[in-house]
Amino acid sequence: MSENAAFAAKLFEERRRFPRYGVPFKISLAVEDASCGEQIGIGEPGDISLGGLRVRNLPACSSVRVGDRLGLVLLDAEAALSLHGEVVHHATLDTFGVEFQRMTLMDKDDVNRLILRLEH
Repeated sequence: MSENAAFAAKLFEERRRFPRYGVPFKISLAVEDASCGEQIGIGEPGDISLGGLRVRNLPACSSVRVGDRLGLVLLDAEAALSLHGEVVHHATLDTFGVEFQRMTLMDKDDVNRLILRLEH
């Protein structure tokens, strides 16, 4: 990695409000277009934080645009977590970043519990 690329990556990480955590075990992520309630597909979270997540392996990834509002359901063996978010960037051709929106205190607690499970 060049010095400029390393510097840019460091600046990007520093602007994050919350640390990201990798998702090492199988969690499914159902994604819908919140503007019309239409199902977009099933993907996986690549990483997650209290502020958002990175979506990967979503077959319809190319149809998702920055600014799209999404309904998200995270499903694993222990819980189903329903959240709202907005696409904030496309990282690669098959991944994009979502910032959580309109989170209640209960939503924040649920995301925090999920992150704690990921750490163990």
